[in-house]
Amino acid sequence: MAALPGVRLWMRRLLADLRSGRSCLCLFPQTQLTGEPAAVEDLLNELLHELADFVLVPAPGDGGARGSRAAGPPVPLSSSPWGDGPDPILDYDDGLSGFSAVRTRSAAVPGPRSPAPDGPPEGATFHDLADRIVKELGDKASDENRGHTGVEGLLDRLTATPGGPGASRVILVRGWQEPAPTAATELLRRLSATVKAAGLPPERRPRLLVLATSAGLPVELPEQIAREDIGVHWWWGALGRLDTATVVAMARPLPSGPAARHQLLEAVAQATVVEVCGPFLDLAARLAVEWDGLPDSLPAQLRLLTGGPVPERTTVPERTAVPGPRSSEPIAALLHPNASLRPEWDLGRLDRWDGRLRHRPGGAAEHEHSVRTRIWLAQNHALLPLLDEAREQFTEVIGIRSRLPRPELAAIYGQRAEMELGMMWRAHLQGHVRLTQPEANRLRTLRVSRNKLAHRTALDNTALESLVHVLCS
Repeated sequence: MAALPGVRLWMRRLLADLRSGRSCLCLFPQTQLTGEPAAVEDLLNELLHELADFVLVPAPGDGGARGSRAAGPPVPLSSSPWGDGPDPILDYDDGLSGFSAVRTRSAAVPGPRSPAPDGPPEGATFHDLADRIVKELGDKASDENRGHTGVEGLLDRLTATPGGPGASRVILVRGWQEPAPTAATELLRRLSATVKAAGLPPERRPRLLVLATSAGLPVELPEQIAREDIGVHWWWGALGRLDTATVVAMARPLPSGPAARHQLLEAVAQATVVEVCGPFLDLAARLAVEWDGLPDSLPAQLRLLTGGPVPERTTVPERTAVPGPRSSEPIAALLHPNASLRPEWDLGRLDRWDGRLRHRPGGAAEHEHSVRTRIWLAQNHALLPLLDEAREQFTEVIGIRSRLPRPELAAIYGQRAEMELGMMWRAHLQGHVRLTQPEANRLRTLRVSRNKLAHRTALDNTALESLVHVLCS
């Protein structure tokens, strides 16, 4: 996951904040902390690799494990695969050659775990976290703060001698391992205020990076922290169409059968999985492996993967509705999940993808209409350019087979270069163009397919197979 371009871009923005001297809070859905391997664990390993100097604070009870790395040469921002230019617009293409399919998961970072259900009061855990950080920093406290412990001791330790060893290390806290959810965020606020009061320049500021979920945090807290000059990075809209397309392409079985026909069917199948699954990469990978690629079986396969009831036979309907306008949620909801969206986001059922709010598809009846619409969207995206190209090629056949002079044919049906498939078919029916039977069958298939897609109707198995045969012959 850490190798996907959208994830790299998300991490680049986070690292840019840290390197500019800002402390940061990263908020993830609870579902990102589960699974094997957990997504946050992969991201954490990648972050530690990018940071030249850090302190990884152990969880309560992990005591002896040291989580720090000695100072080393800083990693420049241009180490990002995107270089020093502006952030790219991640859109779908087929540039998969540079994608590294395998990432070795480091065993150095313990996996996420749920906090203990019962623990000490929040104030105690707040100071306990500070004491653990001081211990991990490793240096003995100076005379000025020798009598201080807890938060005061930590803040004195970090700001009293700003040029001291390790003073500018990134201190990384896994908030989901803390007994009190707000302990790390309160420490963020205190550190930010203390650094600001001390007037430290960016390159000498101590920085705290907290990875957490929104569970247990006050709803308004992330916005309040952001106003205090702390970078808040939501795992929201991080994945784009190219990320999903990459995962689907890597997961699909190896091709078989006639090359041209298979490639076109495969292009439609991959576009369909991408469109249906959106940012939910786990579902996209499973659907890419287990679905046969034919539109009629997709709703049933999706029900099977999402735990819904599977009917005896499911077909793509003749008519599907066009997607509605972009979500009416306020702009802030598109930048991060607001209070009303947060419960679904935390459960991994909602994200921002391709500029829209996207719900995780399911097997329930209310999801089926959306799924069928997305089948049409994918077919429209993959097939419409090929249909337009086939129409242009067929105008040559019309010119050869016309029984009318060119000016008269153009006066009735339009100029040949602009003649639509429907007008070509009408000219054939009127006897003004004499086509062979194979040519008439080809024109009929192109016209019917184009009309269905133009009227927002998905092609079923038979219609898709017929069109692919015509386009590849």
